[in-house]
Amino acid sequence: MFFDKLRAGAQGTTSKIILGAIILSFALAGVGSYVTRPVKEVAAVVNGDEIAAQTLENAYRNERARLESQLGEQFSQLLADPAYVAQIRRSVLEQLVEQQLIDQKIAELGLRASDDQVRNAIRALPEFQVDGQFDNDRYLQLLGRNNLNPEQLRDSIRQDLNRQMLLNAVVGSAFSLQSEAGWLDRLNHQQRSASLVKLPLALFEARAEVSDADARAWHEAHPERFQRPEQVKLNYVLLAANTVSADDIDEQAIADYYAANQASYTQPEQRRVAHIMVSKGEGAEQRIQAIAERLAAGEEFAELAKTESDDTFTGEDGGELDWMEAGTLDPAFDAAAFALTAEGEVSGVVESEFGLHLIKLLEVRPAQTKPLEDVRDTIAERLAADQAADDFYHREQRLAELAFEFPDSLDMAADELGLTVHSTDFVSANELPAALNDARVVSKAFSLELREQRMNSELIELGDNQAAVIRVLDYRPAATRDFDDVRAEARELALKDKAAELAQQAADELMQLWARGDIADWLTERELSVTELADVTRESAQDPALLNALFAMPAPAEQPSLRTVPLSGGDLAVLRLNAVITPESPSDQLALIRQGQSRVQGQRDYQSLINALKAAADIEYRQLESEDDSFF
Repeated sequence: MFFDKLRAGAQGTTSKIILGAIILSFALAGVGSYVTRPVKEVAAVVNGDEIAAQTLENAYRNERARLESQLGEQFSQLLADPAYVAQIRRSVLEQLVEQQLIDQKIAELGLRASDDQVRNAIRALPEFQVDGQFDNDRYLQLLGRNNLNPEQLRDSIRQDLNRQMLLNAVVGSAFSLQSEAGWLDRLNHQQRSASLVKLPLALFEARAEVSDADARAWHEAHPERFQRPEQVKLNYVLLAANTVSADDIDEQAIADYYAANQASYTQPEQRRVAHIMVSKGEGAEQRIQAIAERLAAGEEFAELAKTESDDTFTGEDGGELDWMEAGTLDPAFDAAAFALTAEGEVSGVVESEFGLHLIKLLEVRPAQTKPLEDVRDTIAERLAADQAADDFYHREQRLAELAFEFPDSLDMAADELGLTVHSTDFVSANELPAALNDARVVSKAFSLELREQRMNSELIELGDNQAAVIRVLDYRPAATRDFDDVRAEARELALKDKAAELAQQAADELMQLWARGDIADWLTERELSVTELADVTRESAQDPALLNALFAMPAPAEQPSLRTVPLSGGDLAVLRLNAVITPESPSDQLALIRQGQSRVQGQRDYQSLINALKAAADIEYRQLESEDDSFF
C-alpha cells in the first residue's frame, strides 16, 4: 500500500541523511530565533497599566461564545471572514481599555463598595441560590470547581460594584428640564392633517417605452446589478454513521460493561456535616481552640456555630452544610469530614484554604449500587451508540486514506465504502447543496489550493458523525454576466428606471400646479385622486416613509408646504401639509418622558466621560502574534 512504501522509504540510508540535514539546519536557524525572540504578553498599556494578552484572549473567547449563542450557524459563516474576526477582537480590546480607564478613575476618586454591599451582592447571585435562597454548599462547591477562593470572588464583586457606583453617579446626575420634557411631550402628541396624491409606479411603467438599446445601455451603466459570484463545480462524497439498534447488542456485552463500569451505577457515600469556621489571621488558632474547649465542656455545637463561626452564611443554620460526596470540597475539609466514624462525632481543628474548622458529623448515607436490570436498557443504548461511533471512525479514517492515495478521483473511495459520488453544476457559496451548507466546506471549496490542483480535499468533519470529501472539477471567477444572459432582467430594470423618471416628472409638475391652486383637471386627466389624511399622529398606521416626511415638513404659512415622498413600495407621492395641531399643555406621560430623557442624557454623559478619559490617556496598543485567530 501507499503508506507502507512511504514508511519503507523513510528507513533508507539516503532518507536518513536528508532528514538529519533538515533537523540540523532547523536547529541552527529556526530554533534559535524561537528561543531568542521575546514573547509578547501585553495587549495594551493604559497610563502605564498593562492589559495582559491572556486577559484579552479570555474576553475574546467569552465574546465569541456570546455571539455564537446569539447568531447560531450564521456566526460560523461570519468567522470565515478574517476582517470580521479582527473587528471582534479590536472591539473587545477597546472595551478592556475603557474598563481600565474607568478603574483608574475610580481609584483616583477613592470610590469603594462596603463589605456589606459586597456580601449582599454575593448572596443575591443566582448561581449561588437554590429555590431562591442563598446556599452556602453550592457557593463553596462552585468556588472550588472554578479554582477561586472567597477573597478572589470578593475582590471581583467589589470591583464590579465600584464601577456601578461610578456609572450611577454619572447617569444619576443627569436631568431633563420640565420645559424640555414638556416640549418633547407636546411634539410627540402633535397631530397633522394633509392631502396626498399617490403616483403608482405601475401607471408609468405602462406608459414607458424601453428599446433593446436602452436595456443594453442600462446594463453597461449598472454592471454591479448583474454580478455573478465566483462558482465551482464539485464532486463530493458524504459519510454518515450507520444506525445500530440497542436490541442487537449481546446480553453478555451488556453484563461485561456493567461489571467494568459498576462505579458509574453506584451512588457514593454521602455525608451531612456542620462546621464552625474561624478566618485565618492573628489569634485564629487561640479562638478555634477556645471553641473546641467549650464544645468539650458540653456547649451545643449549633449554638456555638451561630455565635462564633465566621461563616455567617451557615452559622445562622447551626453551621449545617448540605449533603456532600467525597472530593467535592476543599481537600483538607473533605478528608476530615469523611474520617469521622460516628454520627455526632466532632473533628479536631482542620485547616483549609478558607480558614480553621471544627466539623461535626450529622448523618451518613451509605453507598448504593443500582441492579443490572434497572440500567440494562441504558447500557444497551450506550453500547449501540459506541458501536456506531467506532464503525464511523474506522470508515472515516479509511475515507481519508483513500482520498489521499487516489487524489484525482473519488470513485475508489466510493466503491470500497459503498458511497455515492455526487456532482453539482456551477454553484456559488450560497447555492451549495444542503448537505454541504457548512462554513468549513465553503472555505475548502473556494480555496486557491483546490481550485488550482483539482485534487481531493482532506476529510472535512461536519459534526454529528458526518464527514465529507470534495473535489473541485472547475472554477469560474466572479464576473459581470453578459447582456444576452440577462436581457430580460436588464430590460425590466431599465423599464422601472424609466417609469421612475416619468413619475418624478409628474410629481414635479403636480407640485408646481398645487402651489398655484387647483389640480382637479390634472388629476382627472391621469385618473388620479386626492386622499385626505386627518389628525395623523406619529403612531398612526401609515407608511413609515410617509410619516417621517409628514412630521418633517414645515407648517404652512404664506406658501403651501409641499413635498415629494418616495414610498416604501417604490411608488411616489406628493404630500401637501394643511394643518398642524400642537397640544397647549403636556399629557399625563410627561413624567415618563422626563425620566427617559434623563436616562438618555446620562448615557451620553457617561460616554462623554469615557471619551474624555481616552483623550487624556496615554494608550499604547501592541500587535499580538499567533498562528491561529487567537490574536490579530
